[in-house]
Amino acid sequence: MGNPDLLLGLLGAALCLFGFSLYMGGLKVVGMFLGGSFGALVGLIIAYVGRLQETNRPAVLIIALAGFLVGAALGWRFLRALNRFIIILIGAGLGYVLGRLLASSDLGGIWSQPWMPFAMALAGGVAAALLYRYIVIIATAALGSYLLFQSTGKAWVMVLAFVLGLAIQAGLFHGLGLRKRTHRHD
Repeated sequence: MGNPDLLLGLLGAALCLFGFSLYMGGLKVVGMFLGGSFGALVGLIIAYVGRLQETNRPAVLIIALAGFLVGAALGWRFLRALNRFIIILIGAGLGYVLGRLLASSDLGGIWSQPWMPFAMALAGGVAAALLYRYIVIIATAALGSYLLFQSTGKAWVMVLAFVLGLAIQAGLFHGLGLRKRTHRHD
């Protein structure tokens, strides 16, 4: 196992065990960076339009910094909302595809109704909104376990990592009270 395999394995393990936290943290950092950059740019444009760069250079810096801070706060919220909206759209799209498959099958009855794909799209979107956390957990555990498989070449490692990643990220050990049993109360 060389260095690239070791790094791939470490990344896979981190995604399996801490995927949801890493995903949300990464989303926050990216949102703050994009929003802050946009806010600083708007601040610099305002300073340029007001011709402050010619007369008052410290004011330009303060305006750009204020724009960065406001943009960072708004960028995180915007990217989080956009992320949830995209997850809902994916759920609705998958529901629609499932509804189309059911409508074209030989099941008959209610499944063959022309409105069924739209009802399934609605159900898929609602389910994705309600199960957002678990969708991210499953996706990150699956990606992490696949990366571990790529670094080790062993399928059993992938399966074990996926199961453990799901259990740890979903809080199974916390729900069973195992954390209390592992910490001594002196």
